[in-house]
This record gives sequence, C-alpha cells and structure tokens, in this order.
Amino acid sequence: MSHSPIDSKTAGQRNEKLILSLLRKHGSLTQTQLCRLVGIGSSTASTIVARLRDKGLVQESRGSSQRRGPKPSILSLNPKCSYVIGIEINPSYAVIGMFDFVGRLVGKRRMLLGPDHSPVYVIDLVRGGLEGFLREHHLNEDSVLGAGVTLSGSVSSGGEVYLSSPLGWRDVPLRRLLSEYFNFPIVIYSNRVRLLAEIAAAPELATRNILYLNVANGVGSTVYSEGRLVFGATGRYGEIGHNVIDPDGPLCGCGHRGCLEAHISGPALAGKIERDVRNGAQTLLAEGLGQQTTPEQLLANWPKAVDKGDAYAIALRDYAAGLISRCAADAINGYDPDVLILAGYVNLLFADVFAEAIGLRMKTAVYDSEMRQIEIRPAKAGEDALINGICAAVLQDTLDVRW
Repeated sequence: MSHSPIDSKTAGQRNEKLILSLLRKHGSLTQTQLCRLVGIGSSTASTIVARLRDKGLVQESRGSSQRRGPKPSILSLNPKCSYVIGIEINPSYAVIGMFDFVGRLVGKRRMLLGPDHSPVYVIDLVRGGLEGFLREHHLNEDSVLGAGVTLSGSVSSGGEVYLSSPLGWRDVPLRRLLSEYFNFPIVIYSNRVRLLAEIAAAPELATRNILYLNVANGVGSTVYSEGRLVFGATGRYGEIGHNVIDPDGPLCGCGHRGCLEAHISGPALAGKIERDVRNGAQTLLAEGLGQQTTPEQLLANWPKAVDKGDAYAIALRDYAAGLISRCAADAINGYDPDVLILAGYVNLLFADVFAEAIGLRMKTAVYDSEMRQIEIRPAKAGEDALINGICAAVLQDTLDVRW
C-alpha cells in the first residue's frame, strides 16, 4: 500500500480534528494537557487553538491555580457552534432529535407513522418533520454539522437500505433521496449505533467485549470488541433475528419462514396475541386489541397481566424466555462476550426473567460455560438510545482522525 506525503496543511487539519476529539472525550483541557496528548509543541498548539477559536469551535475560560502568575486557560468545545440531527425510523413512528456540538439533546419531535410504511410516504414525513423542526428551533442549514438516520436493517456505506424487514423495504437509496432536500451531510446507519449511547451512559463498557441483544420491532445483535463496533464484510453482521428456527413457521419480513424475528419481535408477539384471542384464548392482554395501538403500547400491559396471574400472559412470557435464551446461547458461542446487554422494549419488559433463563440455558448450550464470566445487564440508555447513538456516530465520524 502506498501512502501520500503528509504536508503541513494535512497535518494541521489532522491536529485540529484530534484536539476537537480530545475535548469531546475529556470535556475540557488546558493547552499544556493538549500538547502532551497530541504530541505537539506549545507554539503549534497555540496556532491551532487560535484557528479553532476563530472558527467558533472552541471556547476558553480561566482556570484556577495555587501558583503565582497567570491562570491556566481551559479549553472546551463551544456547544452552540453547530448542531447534529439524529433521526430514528421504525414501523411505529419516526423521531427527530437535535443535539448541540457536545452531544446534548436540546430538542425532540416524535411522529406516528401509521400503516403506510412505503419509502415515499416515510421520506416525505421525515422531510416535512425535519424542515418544520429546523424552523421551530430557528436553525438554518449552515448551522447543522450533519444528520444521521437509523433504522433496523442492512445498510450500505453509501446510505442505501438493502433490506429492512420491519419496514418492508428493499433497495431504497435513502441517503440520496433525503439529500435532495437538504444541503448538510446525511449518513444512514443501522440501529447498531444505539450501543454507542449505551457506552456513553456507562463509560466502563468501553473496555469490555459486549454482546448487545436487541428485541423490539426487530431482533438483532451488535458486538463491540477491542474498542470498536463490528460490522462485517457487508454490514449485515449480527442478524441473529434471521436465524431460521422453524422452516414451517410464520413468514418474516425478510421473505423467509420461521425466522426468530417472526416469533419474538414486538409485532410478531402482538400478532400472536391477536390470533390466539381470535381463536378463543382468555387473557387480560385482549383489552388492548382493536384499538389504534402500536405493538410496544399493546405489550406494555404484559407485565401487569403476569402480576395478576394471567395464565396466558405467563405462558407467553415463558415462550419468549425460551427463544431469547436460545438465541443468546448461540450468540455467546459465536461472539464470546464478557458482557451481555438485553435491549429493546420486549427484552426490558422481563429483563430479570430473561437473564435468569439465559443463565440456565448457558449450562447446557454454551461451550465451556463454567469458565465464562458473563455479566448480563439491561440496557440503560433509555428511549432516546437510538438518536443519542446516531449523534455519537456523526460526531465520531466528523472528528475521526485519518491520515
């Protein structure tokens, strides 16, 4: 591999990015600390900091010191210099979040999708929502550093959605279609970025080997190893929800029959409840049927029904626990994590029960299970995990240092 020469301009741009990245990581630093971390002299650092200050990217304040003489200058990112837009699209709704330059959420809008999941309808909804959102917050497009869009599915590096089984999309050039309406950069991510929000909420995870098992409108896994997310050769890594567990089972959005996702995703469980009630099952969960509710809203009453001794609800919980523990054991064998995070609204309804089921399954289905020390924990990043993860990914990509 050949390398092009690194001229002073390239090195200067690299050091600018590196300083911004370090300030994002540490919050604030003195110029002396920056010199040590970047490996540059004080005069070079002063020149670079002056450029960043002139661009409005950093701000300075005076620190305290017990020594005589001038107080140290403390540098930090200017949170109002630019903004990042994060957009989540799922079968129930779309969410738009606006973040400042340090990654703080400063505004959010949620829009119901309804039954029409066609790309034309969803893109028009997102476009109109984003245009209104920018007007509402008095932002022009020059103030937006970039926007990231996330959805469940396989996404190319160029922003084409190869397949999103929850939305029923195939070969949708999402980045190109959205870029026709906006002048700022737009990138498309799979929902793996939510793990970045989890790590931000619990920084100690950054040094761990993580298996993130998400069960919500879709079923998927994300792996974080050696300080980075794993994507695979084509971006389709971790599609555990499309493991076929019953070739004669229900049709999945990917076109195959009997995928795990077609059994235990939120929409699959909501559909099972509806069919079972129609066939005579007696359950408190029937109270939510026939209303305009999303699968997440319908299943929100599931733990209450279990607490009241609803036999059907208990059996459904145990059914889900059996399949979730089975797929977790398969993933543990494949990925060898030391942390397993249970995420998604289905998993979080019964995280303790599912964790116990996984522990039991490991004894009989995981290779050399006695030698593994795996911490099983529920996700903690909350309902904004996806848009927080998108913001982290956009900032990471923007400030990433490449020669």
